Amino acid sequence: MRRFLNSAIAVSMVAIFAGCQFGYKDVALEEVTTVITEHGQTVTITEAEYVAYREIIERSPNVKSVTRMTNMTDARKLSEFSVSPDGLSLVYQASETNKGVKCMNLWKIPTTGGTGRTRLTTGRYIDSDPAYDPTGENVYFASNRISRVPKLWRVRASGAGGITRVTQGDFPDRAPSVSLGANQVYYASKPYNAEEWQLWRIESNGSLPTQLREGSRPMVSPDGKRMLYTWTDTDTGLRKIWMMDVDGTNQTQLTASEKFEEIEASWSPDGKRIAFSTDSAKDSNGVRNSDIWMMDADGSNHTQLTTNGSTDRQPQFSADGKFIYFLSNRGFDWNIWRMEIAAADAEGEAGADAESETEADEKVDVETDTDADTDAAAEEKLSKAD
Repeated sequence: MRRFLNSAIAVSMVAIFAGCQFGYKDVALEEVTTVITEHGQTVTITEAEYVAYREIIERSPNVKSVTRMTNMTDARKLSEFSVSPDGLSLVYQASETNKGVKCMNLWKIPTTGGTGRTRLTTGRYIDSDPAYDPTGENVYFASNRISRVPKLWRVRASGAGGITRVTQGDFPDRAPSVSLGANQVYYASKPYNAEEWQLWRIESNGSLPTQLREGSRPMVSPDGKRMLYTWTDTDTGLRKIWMMDVDGTNQTQLTASEKFEEIEASWSPDGKRIAFSTDSAKDSNGVRNSDIWMMDADGSNHTQLTTNGSTDRQPQFSADGKFIYFLSNRGFDWNIWRMEIAAADAEGEAGADAESETEADEKVDVETDTDADTDAAAEEKLSKAD
């Protein structure tokens, strides 16, 4: 995040001094941040600006098409999201103002364009980091509902029933990831005075937690045996992607760039590939930005997927492994998008030159979700510009 923020500011300044001829501008993303005040740790909503490009077109030869899944141009601003195990729905966090208080709640929408949105949480709280469990029946998330710092909670994906608290204590808990069988929850926590976030494990019934090691943003593999996570390199200060067994052993570094960050790793359904985001490449105009990449589970065969000049983040595979959902500010609004991976890459083969401007498809599919809860998602076809 730190590196991405600096990169966004830098490339935006380049566009400004160039007379904005390339159509770039900064677009703010609302993020949940834990800060230290005179009263101790507390959670708040902050804004960070990231470079965005006017065009929504994706010209990467490794992507067949892109589809916009949401249409967030109103007062609600979304950020983190989670795709259901069956691929039929996704849950996202969206900010809003409730009686003068800035808050964040969880919403669910179908990925098939059916009916409108379902509200999963409500109230003047900051609910963030949604994550489906492998059964698809529950959504875990972080919230400050009864404390100054976020703790982990669970709500049914149907929206029925109440909300259950999972973790206790006085320290912030974030980024839950649930193991196969939904018996164990892995998450990041930051005890007071700790320099780095730490990875912890707790039984889903709320028993005493176990500390594993330093790191953040855990992501348990589909078979429940391994875990991806992010750890800050002590020499460069950059965040890198690591993998280990779920008991904390066999730690392996998967990415090792000395100049750029690689973050937000997620597994393919078969556990053979990993999608992640990094700001290591430039677009066709020479502007550096965050894109979605893919690699094999052993860290080899890095392939760039998106090449649009906007900021693309938080990749998550579909249930069949043919699509990747991601957050993007292309078109100057933050929305959730879905890309269809080109056939060669979908089968795990090496892709074509990532910086090529060849258009992989003649159409860009745009599927929008309306602001009204009962409205159906509309689909709009946009022809690619020459």
